[in-house]
Amino acid sequence: MIAISQAMPPLPPDDERMLITELAQRAVERAAPAELAVFPETAADYFRHPDQALKARRRDEAVGFGLDLALVTPYLLAIATVAVQTVVATLSDAAQAEGMPAARSLVRRVFRLPGPAPDTDPVQLSPDQARQVRDRALGQARALGLPEAQAGLLADAVVGGLISGN
Repeated sequence: MIAISQAMPPLPPDDERMLITELAQRAVERAAPAELAVFPETAADYFRHPDQALKARRRDEAVGFGLDLALVTPYLLAIATVAVQTVVATLSDAAQAEGMPAARSLVRRVFRLPGPAPDTDPVQLSPDQARQVRDRALGQARALGLPEAQAGLLADAVVGGLISGN
């Protein structure tokens, strides 16, 4: 099991953004697959101006079958941000014991991403650690003002993408 700590330095911004994007895309596949067509553009908008992307309740783009829908992708990106930061904090002790390259490798393995290191088995979070990630993701969804049912659905989609890796 991986020890939980809050002391790990943050990931380099490009690494963190890549992990957030990958996790959010997995969540979109689960919760709002019709948004996959506009995911890259929506993610780029989110990373340029997160507050504006979250405030834009309705978009001009048509999503699937010409329907004008409020996108959940920006919310999933914000929730995935908290999930990634929680996983990074969970791996803090490993980073201190083995150094930052080993910690980055562990983070990549948790998210089941290819990396420069030889392929190894994915690292599994314990049920308590997964629950902690979900609790923080749900807290973020609530802080964004989402209705309780939607907040739970989006938090579950993010954590499901983390646990299943697909």
